[in-house]
Amino acid sequence: MKLRNKKTGEITEANDWNMMQEYRTLAELNEEWEDYEELNKHYWVIGEDGILLCRTVGYYSDEERCKQIGNYFDTREEAEQAVKKLKAWKRLKDKGFEFTGYDLAVRDNGTLCGQVFFETYNTPIEGVDDDMAPLFGGEE
Repeated sequence: MKLRNKKTGEITEANDWNMMQEYRTLAELNEEWEDYEELNKHYWVIGEDGILLCRTVGYYSDEERCKQIGNYFDTREEAEQAVKKLKAWKRLKDKGFEFTGYDLAVRDNGTLCGQVFFETYNTPIEGVDDDMAPLFGGEE
């Protein structure tokens, strides 16, 4: 258990024997110190089998590596969306589709829109099924 000093904000372990000897009674200790509970911040990663894993910030050694490759999500919903995108890319690749590029344009109302180009066996694709929509609703 941790304690926080009410005046200074110092945080210490409650089992610190030297600190406990400074006070004669528990009431005296409680005048200066209060219970301190750290709030654990969590994040989500995608496991190698596609299962979402909830991790505690600062507990796992791979946290920075996950951030560097984009496998770090603040919410479960963000991680679920990323899994959908990965699965959609995999389905396209399995069907022989090859990403050939993209083009950005500005609409009349000033908003930015984009076109994504895929080809399969040198034949342009006319449309993409609804289950591929996660690929085209996000950042990239």
